Amino acid sequence: MPSNFLGLEKMQKKLYLCLNMYRILHIEDLPSDAYLIKREVNKFMGPCEYLNVEAKDTFLKALEDFKPHLIISDFCIPGFGWDAALELATIHAPGTPFIIVTGSTSKEIGIECLNAGASDFISKDNIEELGPAIEKILKL
Repeated sequence: MPSNFLGLEKMQKKLYLCLNMYRILHIEDLPSDAYLIKREVNKFMGPCEYLNVEAKDTFLKALEDFKPHLIISDFCIPGFGWDAALELATIHAPGTPFIIVTGSTSKEIGIECLNAGASDFISKDNIEELGPAIEKILKL
């Protein structure tokens, strides 16, 4: 396939993403990590509606009002963990993909998250895997 065709295909995908703004809900308590994740999402998806929350009450409100297409959650947030967030998302936004991003590289933790119903598990050490995970999960 000619390389200029692949470039056109990539431009068409970016245009589609721009015209169909995806809403990304991110649960993260550290501003530096929130910036890192948002930068990676924007690098892959281009502009999208992006909302960062840090607590259970704002997460619940965002599920109802923001109506995300995708939820990205830190593994460990003081007073509100990924497992509680996943359970609430399952109840209040069934079918919404849920990706966990964490500083841990433990395969056991990853398996625990996937077995609990998370769509994917990404280590912050391998943050470049977030874009392909989003592509696979949202079927872009």
